[in-house]
Amino acid sequence: MCVAYPGKVLSIENNHARVDFTGSVVPVNISMVDVAPGDYVLVHAGMAIQKVETEEAKEWIALFRDLEETTADAADKIKDAAQEESETAASSVSETEDTHHA
Repeated sequence: MCVAYPGKVLSIENNHARVDFTGSVVPVNISMVDVAPGDYVLVHAGMAIQKVETEEAKEWIALFRDLEETTADAADKIKDAAQEESETAASSVSETEDTHHA
């Protein structure tokens, strides 16, 4: 699955623009859209595919940020649960070995 992400046009030269994606500035082909510096665009595979209103772009950026934080939190919980399970299993093995040596 591919997702278009909004970025802010910083500058334009011919059919390419420098676009800021929350701190990452990349070159983007803008030959399919009519934009000016300060506009927001949706970009897919290095190509601006649509101009987006500023408020809508900011809402999408906030949504992606929330999604990233939620995903990171879930990944941390999974990692912690796996580590706890591993420690519990190691403890059980150690206790079993102690019982057999006694």
